[in-house]
Amino acid sequence: MKLRKYFNFGFAVMILLLGVFFISPALSIAGVVLAIPGGMYSPSTGVFRVNLQNKVGKEAWTYGRLGALTGIIDYEKYKATGILGVVPGSPALDQSIIRLVRDFVSKKGIKLDVPLTRPLTGQGVTGTAPLSKNAERKKLFYQGVAINMKRHALQTRDNEMSEQMLPDAIAMDLMSSDGSDLKDWFSRFLSFEDLFAVLAGYSTNLTDAQWGLGYSQKSHPNVLVAGNGFLDFKSNSGAHVARTFDSGWEIMIATAIQAMIEATDTALTLDLVQQIAFMAQKLKIAGLKKDSYIAPIALITSAHVRQLRKDPEFREIMAFAADRGSKNPLFTGQVEAYLIEGMLFVVDDTIPSVFLTSDPEFSTSLSTNGLSTGLQYGTSTFMDNPRDGGQKKPIIVLGQGAILAAEGKGFLLTEEVTDHGQSIESGGRMIYGMSRSDMVDTDNVLGNGAGKFYNNTDSMVVFTNTKDTL
Repeated sequence: MKLRKYFNFGFAVMILLLGVFFISPALSIAGVVLAIPGGMYSPSTGVFRVNLQNKVGKEAWTYGRLGALTGIIDYEKYKATGILGVVPGSPALDQSIIRLVRDFVSKKGIKLDVPLTRPLTGQGVTGTAPLSKNAERKKLFYQGVAINMKRHALQTRDNEMSEQMLPDAIAMDLMSSDGSDLKDWFSRFLSFEDLFAVLAGYSTNLTDAQWGLGYSQKSHPNVLVAGNGFLDFKSNSGAHVARTFDSGWEIMIATAIQAMIEATDTALTLDLVQQIAFMAQKLKIAGLKKDSYIAPIALITSAHVRQLRKDPEFREIMAFAADRGSKNPLFTGQVEAYLIEGMLFVVDDTIPSVFLTSDPEFSTSLSTNGLSTGLQYGTSTFMDNPRDGGQKKPIIVLGQGAILAAEGKGFLLTEEVTDHGQSIESGGRMIYGMSRSDMVDTDNVLGNGAGKFYNNTDSMVVFTNTKDTL
């Protein structure tokens, strides 16, 4: 008898380092074409020279916000004692949204089941009532973790002439092979992977159509759409079969979002915040500790902040209940870190937009069900455009353990030298995976059907209309 809590994923601790990226093809001088490594010598080189001189770091706005909320599970202790905890120095379980398992580091394989015992929930017996044949049976949750490899490469030099043509300061930075640029790339890439894990069920290295591990995208089972209310995943509706991650569920969400676009009053308001808070409580999403409070984190974008600031009810509570004077959010424009209706708001403009078939960015190759009736989260160029500019930005509500991650091998830097020592490339790889904490009843212990969804008490997704004209 087992309940399987599927999260197939992985995650590697994010490392933030300094540097600058530029892309361009070649430089032509006096009829001689010089291929510059990475195409970094371009019309932007003048700007780069100034930035290098002023020691300008990488643009911080390209980073996500969840890296510091990762608790590394002490799996060896759990196996020995049955007590789930974290390694020393890691955020506690009640302070972590991402739970990282590193057991793959010392063991082979790409999948791992992490067993969690469900507490006894029976009522017991009273007085002299017979206890025989009334014993409760222990149930287990298995959190399944999967990992896959992700690689990226950087050409640090194409030939010695490129190095000869560049001033020393620029050549030293552009042709550096210390791995800092690749580490930075992975840290930014992984900050998107945790968002995709919540929105589409898994990190992209598990769902890749050609090189993934055969996992399919699946939209969140806890969905609230502005103007449409909370969608019922656990009941049959149209093509959707109750408690099943099917194409009908993707169609159901897409239809509700389309109706939201065509309706009015579907922006983020205090009333909608109250609806979100109510559903978070109803779903029993366990929040993170903040001072004497326990509150879920709600990731929102600047577009949502703008909508809240235009809402009369929100302005009223900020005017009378928030800090007075120059620190008041109505003056500063800052909503972040405020507890509103029992939720802690965090602003993250890298949250991927959702696209429908009517959007020019939509592609069936990125659709959650592989069809024009599905949803698309983000774009194929999210690294180049971390703020995708879409006008349907979701709100992501997160509680403790919303994402389970696994790491097989951390960052590894490699180097390849070709063309008799002229061309040098640096490579980086990580083996990891991430997944959303959907609880699935694999053995029909609860009577809803084998393999059917049981619950998700860790997160929720809310869709609002974030059009600039609202």
